[in-house]
Amino acid sequence: MTLTRPGPPAPQQAAAVPAAPGCAGMPPLGDGPRFADVVLRARWLEVLLGDPLRPPGPRGPAASAAGREAVAPSGALGAVLPGPADVRRLGADGAVRVLRPLFRRGLGLAHAWAVRPLSGALAGAQAGAAGTQLGALLGPAALVGAAGGALHTTARLVDRLAVRAPGAGQWQPVLAADFADLLACESLTAVALRAADLTGGGTPALTAAAGYVVPQLVGQVLDDLELVLSEAGLGPDRAERRALAELAADRAATGADPAAAAGGRARLIRALPSLADPAGGASRTGQGQEQGHLAAREVFRLGQAGTASTGTGVGALSTADVAAALPAAAARPAERTDDDPALAALIRLARRLAGEQRTLRLPCPAAGHTGPADAAARALADRQALLLLAAAVLGVGQEAGGFLGRPHWALLALTRVARRLGVPLSEPSLDPAGDVWAELAGRTRQGVDCDVYGSQLLWAGTEAEAEAGAEAGAGGTAGAGRRRGGGAT
Repeated sequence: MTLTRPGPPAPQQAAAVPAAPGCAGMPPLGDGPRFADVVLRARWLEVLLGDPLRPPGPRGPAASAAGREAVAPSGALGAVLPGPADVRRLGADGAVRVLRPLFRRGLGLAHAWAVRPLSGALAGAQAGAAGTQLGALLGPAALVGAAGGALHTTARLVDRLAVRAPGAGQWQPVLAADFADLLACESLTAVALRAADLTGGGTPALTAAAGYVVPQLVGQVLDDLELVLSEAGLGPDRAERRALAELAADRAATGADPAAAAGGRARLIRALPSLADPAGGASRTGQGQEQGHLAAREVFRLGQAGTASTGTGVGALSTADVAAALPAAAARPAERTDDDPALAALIRLARRLAGEQRTLRLPCPAAGHTGPADAAARALADRQALLLLAAAVLGVGQEAGGFLGRPHWALLALTRVARRLGVPLSEPSLDPAGDVWAELAGRTRQGVDCDVYGSQLLWAGTEAEAEAGAEAGAGGTAGAGRRRGGGAT
């Protein structure tokens, strides 16, 4: 399966997609292929949660605030939500994909119904390395999903508003950059989850990097969205602004706030020696090298069931294997990019980052024996986390099709990584933000999620609701040029 927006379901698939909420006639779960079960569970969860645009109710816009202390549901909802046994069957990344509709509803509800109960269950169950990794990555995954829902709403408003208020167009590059950041964060999180499925020992450095860098980058995205909505004329009493405020308030409880990021950095510092290997699986020979190469490619094939032995290939995949995607992209022949300026620019940027990666590999063994109190170790962890993010972006893009298989989003995401690292950049020959915005705007018009899978949304709102939001914000764009969001590249 390529990572692109889904087409119309085939006739035999359409019958399996429910048309209305309810639990009557729910198909049996857990009996079909892994991928089909993941997609079906996610769709049923979205059905049972109901339309988020309805008046406040147990599953409406106020569900996040009301559900912070609620216990996980029973009945049909309880049957669809994944438990420890589902983690073993669906894989850690599959379980998180099932929960994406819940994450979109807000962090409060996601924490009460999934993050808290599932993390606790995994701590006391024999769920294997995948379960351990999932417990650590649920918070960042929930944050990415919730921010994706907020980005979708904001981009839809800006897209409609730009028709009658041209000044709103200045926010399109900001939201495009936020989209690239969220795709990068989800790529890193999903790769860390798949790595847990492909090796029995797990990849602590990769999990720690996601727990550190994702809350920081998503926090910047949320700041951008707040600024865009405010400058578009939406007051604090509007539903979009209230949802963002709730999301910010719920970050600490979900383990996706700055304090949690600091904990991720401390874990990454302890795991830095695992990044000293220059070539990941290069030190292996024979069958071990072949198995490592297979796992290293499969970890980036998001949305596909892995063919490597889950949980049995201890040592078959390491964080260094994932990091090796960066020099691998840099080594791609330049002559093949003559007809694609964006790809050529991406390879040049990958080469710069690969050089940074080589330089930072040397101090990793010694830094792992220090701790968070050491300023040099903290700085090294900061940079290594961003380089792992860049490697995840390049690896996912290499294995994907459709939009993610094209270079524009990766070029935008890696340009922002390079600027955060302070890596000198030449004057850009092209700006990928226009192509990334076109994809984001197209998704909002067609009811497609902002995730790496291009998932179709069941409750996508109506044209009238979008027009109403644009009407409400049309009066606030005249002064939009006074400030710029931090998301612009």
